[in-house]
Amino acid sequence: MGRGLELSGIIKRDFDKGQHFLVDLNIIKKEVDVAKISKKDKIIEIGAGDGSLTAELVKKAGEVLAFEIDRRYASKLNFLEKNNKNLKIIYDNALNYSWGGYTKIVSNIPYFISEQIINKAIEEGILEMTLIVGERFKEKLASKQSKIGIISNLFYNIEFIAKVDKKCFSPPPRVNSWLIKMNRKKEFSDMESLLISILKRKGKLKNAILYSFVERGKTKRESKKIINNMNLNNQSLEKPMSRLTGKLLIRLIKELKKLSHNFINPKY
Repeated sequence: MGRGLELSGIIKRDFDKGQHFLVDLNIIKKEVDVAKISKKDKIIEIGAGDGSLTAELVKKAGEVLAFEIDRRYASKLNFLEKNNKNLKIIYDNALNYSWGGYTKIVSNIPYFISEQIINKAIEEGILEMTLIVGERFKEKLASKQSKIGIISNLFYNIEFIAKVDKKCFSPPPRVNSWLIKMNRKKEFSDMESLLISILKRKGKLKNAILYSFVERGKTKRESKKIINNMNLNNQSLEKPMSRLTGKLLIRLIKELKKLSHNFINPKY
């Protein structure tokens, strides 16, 4: 699962919308080392705070795009931007912007939008993420029952690298945190490719399944017949894709495993 190495220090986090600051440069450097950054990399940082991590990222990356919604840190961040031509600061929510063209995210991400960040990274095609996340979110990522855990592990190989004790925070958050590394998968099984096709679609689940089958050479009539034979009730099939639960996703995967050998595995 991970190496379980204990790290000491204080990290900057936004937990329950309260500020917690990283002051231990050793932890920041550990995070940057894990990210394996080169001048070819275009990095996104979400929640730059006072720029402690940002200052290390600009030393190694080709470009850094840092987001921070709190303008109290503008003087420090503006100073960094002025003295580093490879840095751009945006004082706004990172979720409102395109991440296209960026290769990695290296960040101590705000706890309350962790799931949204992972989902957007999947949609935007981010190849690697080195993150410090809350322990509860880490447990969701490790879970085979949670929706975000299932989806994250479908797209990424996840390594849980280092636990960061809550005592290392000032002020201390309610839970510990973890340093994790996420590398996007390059190859998928037939079932995974079929599931990805379904998850990328909007609207009702039944239509997402139907058009994924059509994409693989089935007629609409054949697809509807297959769906009718799946062990999914009408209430589940009518559910919007945005409201899929972990429990329903597990059931869907179980049914797709029975069918995947009948479908062509397109390249993703």
